[in-house]
Amino acid sequence: MDMRDRRSLRWGWMAGFLGIVSLWVLGVQPAQAWQFLPKEGVFVYPGIDGVGYLTTESPQGIGRVVTVKAEKAVNIGEGDVVYLDVGTRQGIKVGDRLAAFSLYKPRELRNVRVVIMEARLQVTQVKEEESEAIVEDSYVATHMGSRVDRYVPRDRTIPLKLAPPSVTGQIVWSYENLVSIGDGDVVFLDRGSADGVEPGQCYQFYRVPMEEVEIAAPGGKKGGPRKDHISTGVGEMVILRAEQNTASALVRKSLLPLGVGERFRAGCAWEEAAKKAAAAPPGTLSPAGDDTMRKARDAFENRDVLYAYDSYVLSDAAKALLQAKAVFLKGQPEIQVLIEGHCDERGTREYNLGLGDRRAHAARQYMMGLGISGDRMKTVSYGKERPIDPGHNEEAWSKNRRAHFAIDTR
Repeated sequence: MDMRDRRSLRWGWMAGFLGIVSLWVLGVQPAQAWQFLPKEGVFVYPGIDGVGYLTTESPQGIGRVVTVKAEKAVNIGEGDVVYLDVGTRQGIKVGDRLAAFSLYKPRELRNVRVVIMEARLQVTQVKEEESEAIVEDSYVATHMGSRVDRYVPRDRTIPLKLAPPSVTGQIVWSYENLVSIGDGDVVFLDRGSADGVEPGQCYQFYRVPMEEVEIAAPGGKKGGPRKDHISTGVGEMVILRAEQNTASALVRKSLLPLGVGERFRAGCAWEEAAKKAAAAPPGTLSPAGDDTMRKARDAFENRDVLYAYDSYVLSDAAKALLQAKAVFLKGQPEIQVLIEGHCDERGTREYNLGLGDRRAHAARQYMMGLGISGDRMKTVSYGKERPIDPGHNEEAWSKNRRAHFAIDTR
């Protein structure tokens, strides 16, 4: 049976059913070693590509998974070969990466669909209207009938940002339809980019124990529910992705089992500490904050931006580090910075002075694009004159091709 014969089979309803079953049975593949790093100003979530989202649209993608090399396979996972009904006619070529996904419509959510991200595929063969691909990375099981679209990589290192004080909302659904939500679970929220929600913001879950209590109004009549209630924090989350009216977030800490309907607001511990640091007059710190700030400054200065040989182009890793440095500087508006450009020992003194200058300026320009004033950042090039590693091999050279950020104490 060739691909066109297989295409005639009606897999749509079965794929949808199997997709939901696999979501419950297998669950979302847990992100390995996600890290909340407030001192560095970043949240690292290796499984970011597998994070789904809510939408009022019905994304169709550019095609579907038609069949699989192992024809009797029900659940398709990493390393499996699949066949798709898209090819050169749709602009697909060998080496392209595609995302496999499915849609689910929960009964509890009116006019809203859940986009379940299933896998990343790499095209290995292609013809005009069909192609072969291998499952490079699997988040949940893929099935025949799953939709495919062009893969858009997402940065797994997310700069932490302050949440707008005005934003409040609720959990409307969990990615696995969990009754009890806890650490490491992905949830969907009823607020999105239109409300000011952005990836990297940290929010607090809270409860109001006395919310239903009414107080007597003058004349002995019942008053309405009290407005100024005692509230208590019961957990925290970090935003992973934001659509226009919804967002996906990771519960990074839960003090109690959480559930759908849980409310959130600004006010997580990291955010409060950052606000206090930003509000403090220059040079003043509480005794308890001395050690924390010292460590934060050490982390800022001791991590250098590294470059490839004979290059001043910023890599993804370099950009992630610069984003973390920008978060620190936004919390410490009084700090001035000297950006030093350095090179390895190869090449002439004059050439390396120029290359070091370009490296320092590339870092400064990127920081300015992140909102750090250029007036706070000076640059200098030391070329190859100040190696951090005196060795004469690639290991040493890779450390010496750098931009070093030093807090200017003058």
